[in-house]
Amino acid sequence: AGWAAATGSMDLLGFLVGFLVFVWTPSHFWCLAMKIKDEYAQAQVPMLPVVIGMQKTSKFILGNTLILIPYSLILSIIPDGMGLVYTIIAIVSGGLMLVYHYKLTKNPTSDFAWKAYKVTAPYLTIIFVAVALDAAFHIPLF
Repeated sequence: AGWAAATGSMDLLGFLVGFLVFVWTPSHFWCLAMKIKDEYAQAQVPMLPVVIGMQKTSKFILGNTLILIPYSLILSIIPDGMGLVYTIIAIVSGGLMLVYHYKLTKNPTSDFAWKAYKVTAPYLTIIFVAVALDAAFHIPLF
């Protein structure tokens, strides 16, 4: 809706930007679920870390992030897509998430999940700022 309001139309790029929220959500939400796993267990809410454990959940988070990063870069390679500014920001912010989510698989604790969550939480805002900056200072990739 924001894309359509800003551009006056709903094109492929707008749809892909909107769908990015859907792809990002599991990595973000599962980190938070790992942080408060005990509360979910006590309330008998079958969240992923309660059902399959912290180690497996951390691997799901890493797997989702490995999907999210290339998906975010699709926005740079489609015709009339994002340019250099967006691409650099997407690579750096995605790389930071990847590092934290890989480390989470090595240390699948509530405390480290909270650290990973604090990296994942601003990712979407950073990506949306990158979209705006790219529109203002567009340098085509191709």
